[in-house]
Amino acid sequence: MMDSTNKPLKTKKAWWLILWAFIGGMIGYVFASGTITVPEDADFSFSLVYEYDLMFTLLALIVLVLLVWNVIGLSQLNAMNDEGQHSDEPMSPKEKLLGTILKVSTYNTIVTLLWLVLAFAHALGAGSPRETMQTYMLVNMVSGCVTMIMAIFLQHRTLVIYNKVYPDRTLNLKSNSGKEAARELFSKMDEGEQWTVYRSAYSAHRITNVMLIAGIVLFTLYSLLFGFTPLPIVVLGIILLVQQTVYYREVGKAYK
Repeated sequence: MMDSTNKPLKTKKAWWLILWAFIGGMIGYVFASGTITVPEDADFSFSLVYEYDLMFTLLALIVLVLLVWNVIGLSQLNAMNDEGQHSDEPMSPKEKLLGTILKVSTYNTIVTLLWLVLAFAHALGAGSPRETMQTYMLVNMVSGCVTMIMAIFLQHRTLVIYNKVYPDRTLNLKSNSGKEAARELFSKMDEGEQWTVYRSAYSAHRITNVMLIAGIVLFTLYSLLFGFTPLPIVVLGIILLVQQTVYYREVGKAYK
């Protein structure tokens, strides 16, 4: 019975492998034949006045929206009382809002960090910038630093409110090790909450695998179009290997 159930699944996987192999072969043939060419003067910096100014403007707008959202959410949380927190509902309105603000704060920190590192890489990278771009780059780096400080402060305030809402599952904000603080928080969860964390972590693991492989394929296509660029492919490959190693190591611990 088990073999008959798995047989259609194996057949479907085999057809998917054949399909992807065919698509890969067609892409390889198209690029190898020279059918697709990129003009030598093609510019993909997406600029209006300064180099990559549209990219940094988009990042700044996203950060601004997330910062305002985070501030408004924190003010609403402070104004809300704890009524309904112990009702029959799975989550009170304050807990729901806190969950949203926790996500907003995390996204804000990540996007702000991306803006900051890109600003420094752009300004201090190889090749001296033009004189007309120095002020633009300086303002870009200072803005990234200021918003990074604001994002870290807002995330800390959000976690402080989290500890007040969940006093029995507080996160040790004074811990010198983020890993140790996370371990302490996990130990305070009940079995249902731990199962939710396990399921969420596994889903994130699977999606990350897909995204890493997609990134490798994307940078491979980039190399075919614009010239060989091995570093991003190698870095993503190493991250994929490390992730799989950590996963299998943790699985192996359960059977020792």
